[in-house]
Amino acid sequence: MLSISIRNLSKSYGEKILFEDFSIDISSQDKIGIIGANGAGKSTLLKIIIQELEPDKGYVRLFGKVGYLPQEISLPQESLVREYFKLRRYKGFTEFRKDLFDAKWGSLSGGEKTKLKLLEVLTSGPSVLILDEPTNHLDIKSIEGLESILQRFKGPVLLVSHDRFFLDRVTNKTIEIFRGKISVYPGNYTYYAEQKRIELERAWEDYEKYVSKKRQLEEASRERLNRAQSVSKIKDKRDSFWRYSKDFYARKGAKIAKSAKALEKRIEKMETKEKPYEEQNIRFSFGSSQDTGNILVYGENVRKAFGDNILFIDASFSIKRNDKIALLGANGTGKTTLLRMILRKEPLSQGNIWVSSQVRIGYLDQEILLLDPNKTVLEEVRGATIGDITTIRTFLGCLLFSEDAVLKKISNLSTGEKVRVTLAKLILGDYNLLIMDEPTNFLDIKSREVIERALKDYNGSLLFVSHDRYFISRLANTVWEIEDKALKCYPGDYDYYLYKREYDRDNVKDKVILLEVQLANLLAKLDAVNDEKEKIRLNTQSIELKRELNRLKKE
Repeated sequence: MLSISIRNLSKSYGEKILFEDFSIDISSQDKIGIIGANGAGKSTLLKIIIQELEPDKGYVRLFGKVGYLPQEISLPQESLVREYFKLRRYKGFTEFRKDLFDAKWGSLSGGEKTKLKLLEVLTSGPSVLILDEPTNHLDIKSIEGLESILQRFKGPVLLVSHDRFFLDRVTNKTIEIFRGKISVYPGNYTYYAEQKRIELERAWEDYEKYVSKKRQLEEASRERLNRAQSVSKIKDKRDSFWRYSKDFYARKGAKIAKSAKALEKRIEKMETKEKPYEEQNIRFSFGSSQDTGNILVYGENVRKAFGDNILFIDASFSIKRNDKIALLGANGTGKTTLLRMILRKEPLSQGNIWVSSQVRIGYLDQEILLLDPNKTVLEEVRGATIGDITTIRTFLGCLLFSEDAVLKKISNLSTGEKVRVTLAKLILGDYNLLIMDEPTNFLDIKSREVIERALKDYNGSLLFVSHDRYFISRLANTVWEIEDKALKCYPGDYDYYLYKREYDRDNVKDKVILLEVQLANLLAKLDAVNDEKEKIRLNTQSIELKRELNRLKKE
């Protein structure tokens, strides 16, 4: 069933063309991911579809009720949540804290704001969902819940996202906005990425064939013109055998020149092929872990609480040389707090954290960023790093800062660009341990891939918080997780972590079944026994079994 019809859609701002002559029919089975660099026009396209913006040309027809999640949710900071949102439940979505609806909007986390707005959209009875970066600020558990909801949704979904795992699990079509053109791919993100790779290879092959053919024709044309000129020089002379007149050489020279002109016309008529556009992809070797011992950071029996709110207890951990550690956990479990405790920016409630005197820490905060607004990108990075100017400019080019862009003032940058500047300062800085809190926030997919490559080649140690599962799987060789007020350490990559989580969960299920059988047998014996001492013994055993059952069920 047709849900959205788009015809000949075009939109520009000044001389910048976002897209031209875009047409598509969207049916109820379509779940479409919209991707592209920051500023490419993704949010603009969504706003045109919901008729919040007017296109320069073309039209959109909607058939059904639209549920729309904007990228930014603006409400008065002092207003109470219950003034704008009703308490509703939606199957498969996460619970809220009890006092949330009596809290002020300004006190809410980004994740709480996103979930509230998503809940409002999902419970409004939409037949079409249009979502602009719905995973922003959500933890992995919440993202997985949203994935299940969108997979079950009986209608089309259009969503903008930079979360590649999320796109793979939800979408069956991909719309790419790239350099003023919109292309549609009949598959999820992984399918799109592979098709783009094939397209780029073919484009290079076609371009190289074009350049080779053009060069051959140009050389042949030059060679014939040179021959024509040579013949013209001897047209007033007779050869040694006195066989030809000067008219013969004139005619011969003109004929050769004519064939050269014919080749030039062939070149002019050739279909011009531009060199395929491709960002720089240069590998660097940054950082050094050889000037430290094997252990950089060690924590023992660490406890943290804010009043009655206990975040974690008895946490023990170590950061070793060349570790790349992903710190996971639901929002509010204490991930940022733990980072700040390692940095000695937050006191411990109990325990000890030791940091080697040889460690030089670079820190990327969630709150971005202490940059000088009056400096250019190049000045800001050069003043805080140890690299030479060529290395710095080349690396900034890899981070999608072109030659002109490195001269932009910090004050004129987008949030995503400021993140990239800060990451450049950290990666090129004289640090052997990088601690990063949500390094991919505000970055588009291309920027995330660039940062992944740079951090993969980083020779120091890395501890980072992220909800981007693709980013985690590319980088982490160790996973920490804060859950149920405990820090669990998994000495392996993200796949190992997922395997162990499932393995432990299955083991817990088996233990629960076994204990439930034992408890049932014990209670049956308790009902049948008459001896008072035996009753007390059996009752004590049943209480212990119940405690163990409750503990396992919480896991």
